[in-house]
Amino acid sequence: MAHRHDPNDGGEFQSPALERLVRGLSRLPGLGRKSATRIALHLVAKESPAAELVEAVNEAREQVRNCSRCGAITEPDPCRICTSERRDPSQLCVVASPVDVLPFEKAGFFRGRYFVLGGLLSPLDGVRADDLPFDRLASRIDEDGVAEIIIALDASVEGETTALYVQRLFEGRDLRLSRLATGIPVGGALAYTDEVTLQRAFQFRRGF
Repeated sequence: MAHRHDPNDGGEFQSPALERLVRGLSRLPGLGRKSATRIALHLVAKESPAAELVEAVNEAREQVRNCSRCGAITEPDPCRICTSERRDPSQLCVVASPVDVLPFEKAGFFRGRYFVLGGLLSPLDGVRADDLPFDRLASRIDEDGVAEIIIALDASVEGETTALYVQRLFEGRDLRLSRLATGIPVGGALAYTDEVTLQRAFQFRRGF
């Protein structure tokens, strides 16, 4: 007789709690079922740092936020980059995601400030101009007396569409509009670009 599946048998495990943990982990970006299972088994082991990890996650959820001025990941608001007198307010680097700020800061060559769009234009996915903070970008340019906008978006169809929209939005203003030069591969994600490639692309950025 065929075995009837019991919804309470814990899936692949004899533990519904462990199955729920695996399913929760597998929903995280970049984690499949196999990797999630390996992590889950490590977390439930007696010597695991699970309690410390839970505490760190809860603390981060409480304290980490997006800067109200630029959108970067921060704890103090506004962030230290926006409030630092050592940063050049005349240069504004426009990126799509908070994670895109990290490679610039790690490389350490850019001394301007940032503005995070929070996404890219993608009509097929329902992301239109009204869904992104272009009005706040315009206000930031006026408030800080920005002289150059550096478009640092992924080399993708969506990134190209967004860059061209920003160009049209601010053309006619007394602004220098530039983009990252060659070095970022087409289809490549900015957040995972190595420092040498990123610096080369930044150094040889070009105007529209």
